[in-house]
Amino acid sequence: MDFEEVICKRRSIRLFEERNVEDDIIRKVVEHASKAPSGGNLQHWEFIAVKNKELIKKITETTYSGNIRTSSPQEWIRTAPVVIIVCYTPRSIIARYGEEGKPVGMLAMGAAIENILLSAVNLGLGACWVSGFRAEELVSVLDLPRGVVPVSIVPIGYPKTVPESPPKLPVDEILTILD
Repeated sequence: MDFEEVICKRRSIRLFEERNVEDDIIRKVVEHASKAPSGGNLQHWEFIAVKNKELIKKITETTYSGNIRTSSPQEWIRTAPVVIIVCYTPRSIIARYGEEGKPVGMLAMGAAIENILLSAVNLGLGACWVSGFRAEELVSVLDLPRGVVPVSIVPIGYPKTVPESPPKLPVDEILTILD
């Protein structure tokens, strides 16, 4: 698929086929994520790919809908054959840049997540960036070491349905060119 097609086909997929995603494909997606830029090239991330259905259920229970942390879980996540937890490991960036480096580190996390989303499309998969979860609960469910911060849950699989693209603002409304 060419780059333009990958960008234009990316959607938030929330329903997946009951079909396994091979480990080599998961590795390729994470390899693409690892190519994202990071402050000082510190690559302050960790990716946890979960295929175990019982663990995916527990991960789903840490999620919520909308902006209300006590709302019901995003049950659709359970249809994904793989869930990638994207984690921020800020120790190295803080050591080099101090506390001021933390926001730069988070920007790199967003770049890595976008690479996952685009890689999924390129490989015939679908994915969704989930940010509505209770991080402290997810840390407990995954028994993450101290200092590892989950920043996103990314369910991945073969799309059962692909929604239409939501409306996007015209470029002329969001771009200013200064000569």
